[in-house]
This record gives sequence, structure tokens and C-alpha cells, in this order.
Amino acid sequence: MPPPDVSAHLERLRTTGRDLVSLVASAEPSALRREPEPDEWSAATVVCHLADAELVYGVRLRLIVAEERPVLTPYDEQAWADRFGDLDEDPKDTLARFRTLRDANLRLLDALVDGEWDRTGVHQQRGLLSVSGTVKLMAEHDRTHLDQIRRAL
Repeated sequence: MPPPDVSAHLERLRTTGRDLVSLVASAEPSALRREPEPDEWSAATVVCHLADAELVYGVRLRLIVAEERPVLTPYDEQAWADRFGDLDEDPKDTLARFRTLRDANLRLLDALVDGEWDRTGVHQQRGLLSVSGTVKLMAEHDRTHLDQIRRAL
């Protein structure tokens, strides 16, 4: 059972896929790929970033749960966006990748026992990071980037 202060964040994680589908499904491909301003990510790039971040968060969660105080390395989000931002021809394929990864991470979180929510890893930039803290970061990350997609569209 998740700690009470994590439940709302978990619900945000559960609804992000639905919100992304709602935003992306009706958008024209050209609108999804349009950069709203120079040096700003398109909605398609943001969706790709969310899928990439979900992969990274999944690895971090698994490291924290399975190992004793693992080191959690940061990654260069812009470098990933530059390299992988248009990897999928159709942003809807990217959305499917995000949803598959998110579903796997939610299954992991649903399977945690009480003591595992407090397990920690050491992030090289953020310091000590617990499973609960990671869930909160993920939920805030979702909110920020959903807003970014809305602005881009």
C-alpha cells in the first residue's frame, strides 16, 4: 500500500496516458511536429521525451527496489531529444511506447510492499531519492510536459 502522500501522485501517473491520447489523437501530424518557438520542443518531441523519461524512471525504480542505495546517474534530456526525438515516424507510435513503459512501471509500483516505498538510491544531482520521491517527481514531470504539449498545439 503506498503512503498516503503518494496516492494522488500515483493517480496522476495513471491518468497521464489517457490525457496524452486525448491531446495527440485528434492533432494533425504537422501540428504535432511544429515547434512553437525556435529552440522549443514540438508536441511530438515532448511525447518522445516522456517515453524516454519513462524508460529512465523505470530503471531507477528497479535499481532502488532491488539494490542497496544504488547510484542513479542523470542523463542529458536535450541530447536524447536531439538524437531520439523523431525516432518514430508517427507520434502515435511514440505514445504507444510511453503507455507500455508506464503500464510496466505502474505494475511495479502496485506490487511494492510497505518498506519498499522508503528505499533509496543516490542520484548524482538530486542526492538521496526514495521510491516515493521518484513517484512524486514523475507526477510533476507529467504535469509540466502535458502543459507544454497543450501550449505547443
